[in-house]
Amino acid sequence: MRIDRMLSIVVILLNRRKITAKELAQRFEVSLRTIYRDIESINMAGIPVISNQGTYGGYEIPENYKLNKQYLSISDLRSILSALKGINAALDDHDIEMIFEKVQSLLPDNEKGFSQKGGEVIVFDTLGWGNQAKSAKKIQQLYDAIKSRHLIEISYMDSHGKPSVRVVEPMTVIQKGFSWYLFGFCRERNAARLFKLTRMKQITGLSRRFERKQGDYRAIDEKWHSPGKTIDVVLKFSAKIKHMVEDYHEDSHILAEDEDSITVKAAFPQGEWLLGMILSYGNAVEVFSPEFLRREILSKINEMVSVYKRV
Repeated sequence: MRIDRMLSIVVILLNRRKITAKELAQRFEVSLRTIYRDIESINMAGIPVISNQGTYGGYEIPENYKLNKQYLSISDLRSILSALKGINAALDDHDIEMIFEKVQSLLPDNEKGFSQKGGEVIVFDTLGWGNQAKSAKKIQQLYDAIKSRHLIEISYMDSHGKPSVRVVEPMTVIQKGFSWYLFGFCRERNAARLFKLTRMKQITGLSRRFERKQGDYRAIDEKWHSPGKTIDVVLKFSAKIKHMVEDYHEDSHILAEDEDSITVKAAFPQGEWLLGMILSYGNAVEVFSPEFLRREILSKINEMVSVYKRV
């Protein structure tokens, strides 16, 4: 997790005179490029990190610099602690606990128990609602495998409901939106993949180790967000669910609005997901166009009716 790595780098630099990028990369098991980005972010945050070139070079923070309450306000410290607490809710990591203790030590004594008293201004709950213990166990398994660089075997169900067993080189655990994912190299597909946590029916740690390959999840993330096969859809929503429409659609998507309805035009990926999304609104939405989508929705509704008629 980047926030705890950056905080650890700051603590290391404050506690020793000098350290090289290579040493930091080896310590945190990341690439040199990642360390360079972290150092740049630390500098942009206002903590002066000096880079010395040459045989005895390395990064250092000026000797007279102190990370104190003049730099970080109580509100800043609370936000950092809330983020660390949220991260470690899904993990059992001693290093993160130590960082939490270090940051908490910067708070005045009368502020140190704020989270136990329910005084948080912001809370990061990375596990969401329900099945927290089950999700946390899976995340912990993946996190441990990544840190120790051990292969895992997962029983996986893809988005079409097709089961498979994969041997994976786990690389990064990602919390994105409301879901957790594993980015790793799938040996069956011989390619990097994103695996959704809820589709992992079983995770088994293997004794074999692996060498981490180059690349990160951003390449797949960019592919997901690149223009794919989408269709323009016009939907007429009941004004009764205006709050839901505004949650998912920009003002620029709204074609018309009155006291009874809201008409929206937006591009959606074509497929089963789109049908499920539209049907989830029940009778509070009508598809205006395209015509073939209206027919597909009607067909699905008729299939549902036939199920209930058999009762």
